[in-house]
Amino acid sequence: MIAEKRFNTPNAITVARIAITPFVAWLILQDGLIERWSAFWIFAAAATSDVVDGRLARGNEEVTRFGQLLDPIADKLLVLVTFLPLYGLGHLPLWFVLLVLGRDFAMTAFRRYALSRGELIPARSLGKWKTVIQNWLVGSILVVRINESTTDRGVGGAAWEGWEAYAGTVVDVTFWFVVALTVLSLLDYLHAYRALWTGRTA
Repeated sequence: MIAEKRFNTPNAITVARIAITPFVAWLILQDGLIERWSAFWIFAAAATSDVVDGRLARGNEEVTRFGQLLDPIADKLLVLVTFLPLYGLGHLPLWFVLLVLGRDFAMTAFRRYALSRGELIPARSLGKWKTVIQNWLVGSILVVRINESTTDRGVGGAAWEGWEAYAGTVVDVTFWFVVALTVLSLLDYLHAYRALWTGRTA
């Protein structure tokens, strides 16, 4: 059911997520340990709010067209303000950033085109998983940055080295999961709504 009211609680959470994203970008670029911890926790809160607002909207029957349009924008903005600083700091390669952002902008254009044809494209399972793993990747990189700053302060030992190796492995694994899901989710959307661009009935 699509509700009429725009500014309900789920949509307010989405707007708040958009509002704090520039602050996340600023924190990522800071060198202090406190700022690195703050970047992680605020990013985690923003990423978690994406799940919370969706569940609230569905559970309270407060799904709106405004929310369905705004939520993907909030997701893409969070990607933009985290990926670009992490690329600038050398944590992400340029081709990866271009792949993910290119896919997201392509989906935005496709959604706009679909809307002009009277079709609203909601999030699909592969797209949702892509967002979850993508957020996990960013969070893991932020943890690695915390580890680096902590090591610089003289923390060491076998247990600490094991934790650093584990965190690095999580980054490597989630990186390639994001690559795969970025491509597969785009193909999934294009196939599911192929009638929009082929002119044939799906």
